[in-house]
Amino acid sequence: MKRCALLFIAFLFVSAGFSQYRWDWGVHVGASNYLGDIGGKDQPRRDFIHDVKLNQTQYVFGAHLRYKVSRTASVTASFMYGKVQGKDSETIYVPRRARNLNFRNNLKEFAVRGEWTLYTDNDVGGRGYYNPEFRLYGFLGVAALMHNPQGFLENGTADNASGWYDLRPLRTEGQAEEYSSLTVAFPMGLGIYFTFQKQYRFGWELGYRLSMTDYLDDISTFYAFDEELDSDLARALANQTTPEVIEETFGNPGEIYNYHYPEGYEGTTKNLRGVDNNNDGYIFSTLSAGMIIREKSRFSRSKYNWFNTRTRRKKARAKF
Repeated sequence: MKRCALLFIAFLFVSAGFSQYRWDWGVHVGASNYLGDIGGKDQPRRDFIHDVKLNQTQYVFGAHLRYKVSRTASVTASFMYGKVQGKDSETIYVPRRARNLNFRNNLKEFAVRGEWTLYTDNDVGGRGYYNPEFRLYGFLGVAALMHNPQGFLENGTADNASGWYDLRPLRTEGQAEEYSSLTVAFPMGLGIYFTFQKQYRFGWELGYRLSMTDYLDDISTFYAFDEELDSDLARALANQTTPEVIEETFGNPGEIYNYHYPEGYEGTTKNLRGVDNNNDGYIFSTLSAGMIIREKSRFSRSKYNWFNTRTRRKKARAKF
């Protein structure tokens, strides 16, 4: 018990010594991409980075506030705003190309995560200046994600002009009610940063986010029957396959493509629009720049505050 008490006191003393470097903040800017039912190259949907379409890369920006819990662990709160998009016309996989759907989505992510140091060097170059400091870390957390997918209507009508439309209110797969615009995501990845002069911090992160929705792209299960959709606009955006697209894709304008049903989908008369056994994900890769908040530690304030007070008083009297 006595040893534990001594260790705890030692921990408090050490923590007080470096508490002035516990907080830092930074801003981020970078690239975003999406992983879901739209994408791929010449195969059906594949998990993780195999479905990334680099020519659909978009932007992301945001900010973070980090608190250093110990020498190897930190907690970070962040807000990121990113855009993702995709379209079937970019793939050479025939079923997806014939489906001819598209989407874009603005993602608003508020995350809290833990960071763990994997490697550190507090004197890069070994010059004895302890400047800069390098750190490699991994992170894992949880995020609240707001999203609102939109689809582009390519072939407008007299009632509905070509352009972008919100997809969630249209319930394009005949859902009984709208899916939620708020969901949960789990950020995970790796990052590095350099600290210069114990104040300025520059870094890079690569993070994958697994969301708890399959509707970032508004595609998940089956094509709805026309009578299940409430408007001509919903019917037009739910199915954008045309005879021209079929002819271009298959070389036979009279052929109607139907997905092969995967295991577990037998017994339905609907055609597959997507596959709902994988949730959608997205990737943020960002550069960051920020500063350490160089506050005084409690130990420093309690021990030397009297000195600072007396010094200020002497300087004040010396002015007269």
